[in-house]
Amino acid sequence: MSVPSQQATISVGNIMQHFTANTARKDFDRILDIVIEFGESVSIATDKGAAILISQEEWNGLLETLHLQSIPGMVESIKEARKAPASERLENIGWDIN
Repeated sequence: MSVPSQQATISVGNIMQHFTANTARKDFDRILDIVIEFGESVSIATDKGAAILISQEEWNGLLETLHLQSIPGMVESIKEARKAPASERLENIGWDIN
């Protein structure tokens, strides 16, 4: 699939593709393909500002992350669990890793 011409801007971990509103109108189906099929976020800019287009899967993941972070002690618990070796973490949940 060819990607519409755009100016790239840097996003955390990936290259976020940036489109003007006029380009986005003309190439909306292809932009949706980029977002849905490849999990890429896309910035669409106008003279008034910009908006970010993300897939429903990405949106749901963000909401889940926000929910988990809102649970008192959850972030600290995850940080503590990361300090233990993987074999110990898996033993604690009863999975056989051998």
